[in-house]
Amino acid sequence: MIEMAEFIGRPVSRILETEPFRQWPVERSVHFGLGEPEIIYVFKDHGLELRCSRDLRVSVIFLHPEEYGGFDQSILEIPFSWTRAQVVGRLGAPSKSGDGFIDRILGKQGAWDSFGLPEYTIHVQYAYDADQIHMITLMRNDVVPS
Repeated sequence: MIEMAEFIGRPVSRILETEPFRQWPVERSVHFGLGEPEIIYVFKDHGLELRCSRDLRVSVIFLHPEEYGGFDQSILEIPFSWTRAQVVGRLGAPSKSGDGFIDRILGKQGAWDSFGLPEYTIHVQYAYDADQIHMITLMRNDVVPS
């Protein structure tokens, strides 16, 4: 089993050279927002998206169960089929949580829990209409939204 969090803060080349990721087709783009540019790698057929800082270190990892072909949950410690109670049972009490809501622009947004760890933060977004994981985000603590 691969520990995806081991790639947080590391050079993106590390994940790009690791099996099975090095076999997966990837698209690279640069996003110029309000701050410094963000380099984005999307593994379209495999449900994986990486966001990197200018120095090409991984700052955020998005694991999608359905988008971009769906991430292979067999290499995860936390399966996407888990309920919120199972996630909390495994990771402990969340440091932050939110309820589901409907946004005028984004649409239905499910409840979420964030688990702040010393090295990184795990953010688990649940489905709006089902008690299961919708997306898992791993991020460096210095890029966690407040």
